[in-house]
Amino acid sequence: MKKLIIIAINIVLLAGCADVLDKYPLDKPSQETFYTNAQEVSNGIVACYRFLRETGEGSYTFPIVLDCMSDAAFPRQENDAHTIARGEHDYKNGQIRETWSRAYQGIGRCNTMLEVIDEKASLLTDDQIRQYRGEALFLRAYYYARLALYFGDAPLVTEPVTSISDAMNITRTPKDRVIEQVMADYTEAAGLLPTQYTAAADIGRATKGTANAYKARSALYFGQWKVAADAARAVMESGAYQLYPKYGELFLPAGLWDGNNKEIILKQEFGGSINSYHALPQYLLSRNVVGWACLVPSQSMLDSYLCTDGKNIAESPLFSKNAPYENRDPRLKLSFVTPGDRFGDFRFDSHVDSTTCYNYVTETYVTNNDCYTVNQYTAYTGYYPRKYAPMEYKSRLGQGDYPIILCRYGEVLLIYAEAKIELNEIDQSVADALNQLRTGREDVKMPAFTLSELSDQNQARLKVRHERKIELAFEGFRYTDVRRWGWAERYCNRPILGRPFQGAFADWPTVVFDENGEPEYPGYQNYKPHPSTDYRVVENRMFTKNRDELWPVPEREMNLNPNLTQNPGY
Repeated sequence: MKKLIIIAINIVLLAGCADVLDKYPLDKPSQETFYTNAQEVSNGIVACYRFLRETGEGSYTFPIVLDCMSDAAFPRQENDAHTIARGEHDYKNGQIRETWSRAYQGIGRCNTMLEVIDEKASLLTDDQIRQYRGEALFLRAYYYARLALYFGDAPLVTEPVTSISDAMNITRTPKDRVIEQVMADYTEAAGLLPTQYTAAADIGRATKGTANAYKARSALYFGQWKVAADAARAVMESGAYQLYPKYGELFLPAGLWDGNNKEIILKQEFGGSINSYHALPQYLLSRNVVGWACLVPSQSMLDSYLCTDGKNIAESPLFSKNAPYENRDPRLKLSFVTPGDRFGDFRFDSHVDSTTCYNYVTETYVTNNDCYTVNQYTAYTGYYPRKYAPMEYKSRLGQGDYPIILCRYGEVLLIYAEAKIELNEIDQSVADALNQLRTGREDVKMPAFTLSELSDQNQARLKVRHERKIELAFEGFRYTDVRRWGWAERYCNRPILGRPFQGAFADWPTVVFDENGEPEYPGYQNYKPHPSTDYRVVENRMFTKNRDELWPVPEREMNLNPNLTQNPGY
């Protein structure tokens, strides 16, 4: 083991400073010569934002790909994300390794900048000191919250580490202590940061609302219900945020770049000016426009959308097997493309016999590359996402320059409602928060909840959990939600299903709903192989209880630091 550690250290040192910084917070440039004015300090703070997403992957883009690691969606290509989705990951998984490394790179920069702010205070105004310190604290909490969520116990370092030997003596800090630091940092950051920025160059940086929103999210994830409710209420009462009026445009360039959009609390920017692109158009768009159809929703995700009367498809008289996507929650078709919908210039259909499809521009029928008979690599589940899939990018599939939302006001409303329900403090404010999502936008109109419908805590709990699944679909929340609710063992140990590619809609198997309001498919174990009139079994999934609640500490970190312990089951 000693020989292995020495070899690993030598490789790290030979690879250069950038690799050293992957290990622990060693990111400390020469402060005496580098930070000579306020702009350079500001630039140092901006650099702390570099690791907002778990990985730098531009195709299987976080946080969206997290839904594909749950029962909600499927990632077609074989890669590290797909290995996690199947429950076959181990401590060698590259995506897990990068998540750990990027978090500590961000933490290292934050610790360094907190020291810089103290040492270079004479270069800064009081307002700059407050803002920059607030941003650094917010981002440090952001990265540590990620580590606690995925790995549990994690080395907690709040000052720059200046040597490899110091880094190798660091041990994992109990998760509760890490969370305590996260909450303290978020709280202090919220007290320092401005409500909004006026300078164009500062738009997009963390604000008081950002710190409170993430404090609310972390508190919810870690079971601190009152903290979550209070922090979410602070965001709601700030007056700085509101729902975007069109849910269907919120995740497309029209909404993402709308200067009047007050729903987005934090987003990851892309574009030529920062030489950073993602490939979501390539991975989300249809085969008819030469997209790759890699990230697609599951049948159970589609079946979870209620009818417009607020009942599920097994109970509602509005549901018809002959037209299964009609009379449904509008968010279904605003989030996903279903058979018969227009997607770009084409009428989408994935049926095995639909070898041609209608082109709305030429007004002719053309070869249908979204048909399984024509192209076996079309959407494996028979559906496509609309979120983050703008057709105007069909000619530049690998150059996605539109932002990805990391936090938005709709989530804050759900955090508030769930926390209040868990506290059993179910009052009109809970109904109001949920009803904003169900009735408060131009293109989403669902029956409003009455307070009496929420009076039973368990029923209210199921309603808010369902609302999270629908409202936040394909935004990366489902993976964490099913784990923290204790549902993963049940719902992530079932196959990912897709539509039957043969037969008429009326031939499809019957769907029922369990006590949690989740769709079930009786007899799926006996489904005939694809293609058939049974739901397509796209992939079998596995979730190992008492193991997969957490990710393993990466092998590289264990080799470099013998003081680190491994999570159970790995």
